Amino acid sequence: MDDLGDGAQLRCPRDGIVMRDIDGGWTCPSCGHVIAPTMPIRIPPAFRGPAINGG
Repeated sequence: MDDLGDGAQLRCPRDGIVMRDIDGGWTCPSCGHVIAPTMPIRIPPAFRGPAINGG
């Protein structure tokens, strides 16, 4: 099971403090350690077209 398997917030591997979300990853507020995903996350574009229910 990975570190986020339970839906828990990621913890710093250096000092165990709960990591904070930053743009593109996570950072430790105590020691400044940064974890960034190894693969870029691609967000799909917003849908632009007619609504399913005609709205």
